[in-house]
Amino acid sequence: MSILRKRSAQHKVYIPSSARENQYLLAKFDITDELLARFSSVIDLSCQQPYLRFYEILSGLFFNINNELDLESGKFVANDKFTRVRYSPEKVTAQTNQQILFLYNSRYHTGQNAYYDGEKRAKKITLVFLANGDDIRLDAAKFHHKVKKAINEFTDQLGLKGQNVRICDHQHLTYDLFAKDKGISGIQAHKLRSMSDRYAADGYYLEENVDESTYAIIDLPVNRRLKQLACIDELVAQPYQPLYELVQGAFIDAAERYHLSHGAMIANGLIPIVRRSEEQLVLKNGELQMLGYNPARAASGFTCKWSGDKLVDCIQLVFVASVHDNTGYGYGKFLSQVEYALAAMAEQLEYVYQKEELLVRFHQHIGFYPA
Repeated sequence: MSILRKRSAQHKVYIPSSARENQYLLAKFDITDELLARFSSVIDLSCQQPYLRFYEILSGLFFNINNELDLESGKFVANDKFTRVRYSPEKVTAQTNQQILFLYNSRYHTGQNAYYDGEKRAKKITLVFLANGDDIRLDAAKFHHKVKKAINEFTDQLGLKGQNVRICDHQHLTYDLFAKDKGISGIQAHKLRSMSDRYAADGYYLEENVDESTYAIIDLPVNRRLKQLACIDELVAQPYQPLYELVQGAFIDAAERYHLSHGAMIANGLIPIVRRSEEQLVLKNGELQMLGYNPARAASGFTCKWSGDKLVDCIQLVFVASVHDNTGYGYGKFLSQVEYALAAMAEQLEYVYQKEELLVRFHQHIGFYPA
């Protein structure tokens, strides 16, 4: 084997063949007075649902464009809720006061749906494009290119300027770290190149103003066995403090051991949302725990958010890659470091590999304003 091939192998990560793939794009733009003025003939502020026809026209245009371009799964969201997408064997749309969550299997689930309230003027509209097929990651650039055509046609017909439309491309790989212990024998080798590099290799080039985020979020269930490792006294004011301190210690020790320098442990019942930020930010926003990181910085430390008087069903661990974690081959080495850290953590927490899941979701995101 050549030196080049040896080095390349060192930068690959091997994940279970049962890993699930997701890709979705969002196009977001504000509902401005200028936009509403273009549809003044169908907006009657004196009626019970003054914006109903406005939403119907825009969603109809969105779905028609998707049909023309053979985009099977689109969601028109105009209720100002934070949009999330996850894999699920069943097709489900769940909503809270602040979030709308689309659960689907990209192989089998398609559909076009609109979510709005004709009585209310939303602040913004989000167009959601869900990828379908058997090779989501392999076809990611092609899907991105087709969706951009749809967005361009939609914005052209509405007279929207590119700098007013934010486009985000989200991709996930999700798998159980201990799938092999449960009888899953196949593996996949990934270098996890940056999305810009992957798309360029397929002949699709992104805008110069693209910002990228790469990170992993891990779901650590809080079960009876884990609770028994800590000395929990239900009679004290902070009964779960020993549990969280145990997990926090294992988390930080393992991260430092494997040279991981950006991350968080979230055990407060909030959903961690990772975003690019010039400065490190940790903000609570209703149901969401916003985590801001600057990938250009090599190290920013770890944040742990939990309350000793509240027991959560699941602790979420976050590892964020910096630009220094992109070795030139990709982020494979970074995800391998995450896996090593999780394995060390699991050993310290006496994980039962054959029965307990440690779900890893590797995220690659890009965001930009079209030229």
